[in-house]
Amino acid sequence: TCPICFELWTTSGSHRIVSLKCGHLFGQSCIQKWLKGQNGKCPQCNAKAKRMDIRVLYAKAIKALDTTERDRALEELAKERESKRKMELEKAQLSLRYQQSIEECTVLRNEQDILLREIELLRCGQFYQNHCEPCIISSQTVCTGQFKLDKTINISQEGKCRVLAYSSSLAALLVSQPSNSHLFKGFGVKKISTMDLKTFQYVPIHSNVIRDICFHPVYDDGMLLSCGMDKTIKITSIMSNAVVQTYESSLPVWSCVWNTSNKLYFYAGLSNGTVLEYDTRNTSEAVQEINKEAKRAPVVSLQYVPKDDDANFKQEGLLVGQLDQTSFYEKKNESELKLHLLPLDGDLCFDSSSRQLLASFRSSTKYPYARHQLCRLTASRLSESQSIDDICSCSTLHSLRAGKAQATLSRSTLFHTGDDSNRLIICGAGNNGNDESTATVQTWDGLTGQQLQKLPCGGVPLDMLPININNTKHLAVLLNTQLKIYRWQ
Repeated sequence: TCPICFELWTTSGSHRIVSLKCGHLFGQSCIQKWLKGQNGKCPQCNAKAKRMDIRVLYAKAIKALDTTERDRALEELAKERESKRKMELEKAQLSLRYQQSIEECTVLRNEQDILLREIELLRCGQFYQNHCEPCIISSQTVCTGQFKLDKTINISQEGKCRVLAYSSSLAALLVSQPSNSHLFKGFGVKKISTMDLKTFQYVPIHSNVIRDICFHPVYDDGMLLSCGMDKTIKITSIMSNAVVQTYESSLPVWSCVWNTSNKLYFYAGLSNGTVLEYDTRNTSEAVQEINKEAKRAPVVSLQYVPKDDDANFKQEGLLVGQLDQTSFYEKKNESELKLHLLPLDGDLCFDSSSRQLLASFRSSTKYPYARHQLCRLTASRLSESQSIDDICSCSTLHSLRAGKAQATLSRSTLFHTGDDSNRLIICGAGNNGNDESTATVQTWDGLTGQQLQKLPCGGVPLDMLPININNTKHLAVLLNTQLKIYRWQ
């Protein structure tokens, strides 16, 4: 009915259905009279109106459908979904705290066992130490190889070198650095041939500091993925020295990684903790946002875990390392990711062959020394029901101290010796004193956790990477201005 005269509307004639610009409905003759005497205002909302604002509606019937119950049900559904999301996050946090407690107890037990063994050795005297210790550590568990400095390469006098990338198909090692030209400012990568360890080309890419670079570990086609503080992610053809694709971001990008299972996808970690998933076929924007519920710390490291049905840990997903937490997003299907919080933080390095994870920690108030932690990813089934998912976490194999002071978060790596034993070597930054002037590259045996070497490098190691030079295993260590190459022998 008409809200002015309370009579029924008609489909034609003087009392036909009309509306004003504000959307309210009236009979035509009633609203025309009303606008003449009420200074041009809508009788329902007092919005300004004129005769020319009257619009005729062509409708056989108008009936208001009562959707109160449906709207209430939709609101309750949205509340339940939000409550479920909060419960899942709380569950993950409780699981993380529980796992952290177990890890701390394990570390304390290991330290206690070491101290007790040292006390026993001191009590029993030098004879026991010299004659019984070789029985405990057999010759088969002793790692006999070592690193030796092969070459030092000057990269940039200005410094600001940050990350490394290695392509076996191109036989090239890439180092990020600022431009040496005063005419063309910016940042790019310098190519170093692994045939003769000589620099031979500079490729400009970004306008600000480069934070991360990587080649695809499976489909090594010479396409370099890079990101930087200029808020861009770029794909560059190293063979043609040309940027082939650029993706804009609203924030500085700290890390990037390829999807090792699908070469069309890659991920980028932002300074606010968000991770963006990109499809190379979509050249305009990200296809998905990940880690939105996490803390706002920058994503310093991204590692992709491929699926392996033959391993104990079969799950596939993305490891997200931040300064204050580490998350594992298990890939359930093409569009669904399940969050698992891990009792780690800092830089991450994942070895797909052993399914082991190396985490590097700076010194903190809780731990006044830098640490490296070698872990094995685990999946625990809480129920036989297929509807209940596994809980993904990690168990500590070795917890290693690397020095007292480390203001810079350096990247660590896992190194396979490549000989008959193919021993896994843990390589990370450390120091001999209380400051970074005594910085070293420290190595440990991945099997026993025994420290092997402390390699003086004359500066803070920022990144390190295993490379192959003339069928010989080497370790590349990047400093602020130099690159050091160590040969395994």
